[in-house]
Amino acid sequence: MKKINPTIKKFYGYHLSTKSYTGKVALSTLKNASRNKIQKPAFPWEFYMYRQLDMRITGRERSSYGLAQRIHLYADCSILICDYLAHGTLQDVINTYAVQGKPMEEVLCIYYTIEMLHMVETLHGVGLIHGDFKPDNLLIRYARDDLTEEGFLDRSGPWCDQGLCLVDWGRGIVLDLFPDDIVDAYGLCVVVHMMLHNCYMEIAKEESSDGGYMYLPKQRFKRYWNVALWKNFFTKMLNQYPGNDDRRLLQELKKSFQDYISSDPKMIKALRELLAKQRTSIK
Repeated sequence: MKKINPTIKKFYGYHLSTKSYTGKVALSTLKNASRNKIQKPAFPWEFYMYRQLDMRITGRERSSYGLAQRIHLYADCSILICDYLAHGTLQDVINTYAVQGKPMEEVLCIYYTIEMLHMVETLHGVGLIHGDFKPDNLLIRYARDDLTEEGFLDRSGPWCDQGLCLVDWGRGIVLDLFPDDIVDAYGLCVVVHMMLHNCYMEIAKEESSDGGYMYLPKQRFKRYWNVALWKNFFTKMLNQYPGNDDRRLLQELKKSFQDYISSDPKMIKALRELLAKQRTSIK
């Protein structure tokens, strides 16, 4: 079969560059809703992980984990065709606060923390690990309709389409083959720490009340935050051991954040306003 050498141009945002493509990902010139990920040498594992997602996660949850349409394999490279979301990443959201020199609003941090806990809980429940959990691998999803106060807890109505989408599965792990479910927990902590503090997480070893020790972030929590909520999150997530009930812990932590944010209708209202503002400010 004759080898095809497609011409690929690189987009910077919505502006087409005339320079030849040198990076790993380009938006397709043929379909506005797809992107081409070029890897040298060929790397079919990521496509395999996307197909595992297709088989193991169904229904409304599937849109939270990226979609791969097909892969083209050649002797020296592969081209993975993926769906494209044009709303930026969680890293972009964090950066908008960093350039202003202020932290993200706590209610928005809590919302995205709930989303990530739910995503990791779902993944681990079907035996999959992402392996590279970081904010620039979390694309932003927006609901087509306006968000309402109803449906937040059970992710129904417009809230079903609002949230995050985890992409770039090249370091994904199938737990049936390689059992290790702690790596995503640490990555999730790093993302939450970046939202709260605008900096990468550094860990300190501290004495615990039972005479042992535990790991906690070096950066201290702001006193006007819900310190008990965040300390409980980091303490439990950073001090897991192999064999612990990972999914039960994720469910308990998710519920603690949901209960807090649902305890005051003003927080849901503030969250809706912040998400609407975020949508207009990040293009």
